[in-house]
Amino acid sequence: MLLHKSVAHDTRVRREATALAAVGHEVTVAHLPPPAEPASRELPFRLAPATLGRGRERLPRPLRLGSEATRLALRAAAARPDVVHAHDAAMLLPGLLAARRCGARLVYDSHELATGVPYRSGAWAGVVATVERLGAPRADAVITVSDGIAARLQDRYRLRTRPAVVRNLPEAPPPASVPVADLRRQLGIGDSPLLIHQGAAVAGRGCETLLAALALLPDTHLLFLGAEGPYADRLNAVARERGLAARTHLVPPVSPETLRAYTAQADVGVSLLQDTCENHRLALPNKLFEYVAAGLTVVVSDLPEMARLVREHGVGFAADSADPDSVASALRRALAHRSDPELRSRLARAAAELSWEQEKPRLLAVYERLGLDPGA
Repeated sequence: MLLHKSVAHDTRVRREATALAAVGHEVTVAHLPPPAEPASRELPFRLAPATLGRGRERLPRPLRLGSEATRLALRAAAARPDVVHAHDAAMLLPGLLAARRCGARLVYDSHELATGVPYRSGAWAGVVATVERLGAPRADAVITVSDGIAARLQDRYRLRTRPAVVRNLPEAPPPASVPVADLRRQLGIGDSPLLIHQGAAVAGRGCETLLAALALLPDTHLLFLGAEGPYADRLNAVARERGLAARTHLVPPVSPETLRAYTAQADVGVSLLQDTCENHRLALPNKLFEYVAAGLTVVVSDLPEMARLVREHGVGFAADSADPDSVASALRRALAHRSDPELRSRLARAAAELSWEQEKPRLLAVYERLGLDPGA
């Protein structure tokens, strides 16, 4: 497997690598951990770091990215694999080169609609589109994360076979975790209603709309779990301007092993991707499934994939992510229903169905269709 970042916090890659290893495949993940990152705990798959050493930060970014992509491709080819599994568009070209070099099959795993995200524009968007147009039709199998993205990829690149949909669903029951802090005690909020926005807080995810909605919900608190960096500073500033600083809490990212235990201490999980790009319209964010696994009622953007899943399972409410009044109304309904026995029952059924145990056969089926015998 090829990954353009560290595997430490990439739950999708870890789950897929573990699932393949569990049925007998020998799996190596070539990745790019930060130079100072400690060695990962014992894993059921091998790691092959390809990060450049001393002086990497002094290199121009294009040269550094190109050099590390080449190192990843060479690491993969040197292992003489039967399959090169390239994660995301950044790894598609290195994956194609590695597969051609050693005669391996190529699996392209698209974690998002790479050409439809707002942070890729202009020349960079053109590069990504060219890479996918070159690599996707040459892959022996294509995997993605939602039906909408699968249909878009097949149509755009005239793929003979529809990409397999393998969602990044959480384990049920959860993996063993270490004890976590009592968030309510740590934040000093007692039994007050607590909303949670899990994952990176960045522009386009409705975070400022959520703060505006919070102003309409007295006595309710909001936790951004995983917020850090310049945009987190902006959210703190907006909260102060709106008089919400005492009810807005920003906590840095936590480990995958403790994520659910932290999340379960909230009342409502929120995912408010804004309708700013095609990827958002077709996305099924990981946090949505994590909320359900933690037993939280959810409030999501009224976008096709997310809203349909929430309505099909009856686990929450959809809102216009650009309208604070709409978001506040959905949040009020979610808070009012959070102890509803019927909703709790639907959440439990959804958590059992929307689990990695139910989803991973889709991944294994892709490898079976490639005719690979893990025992060979």
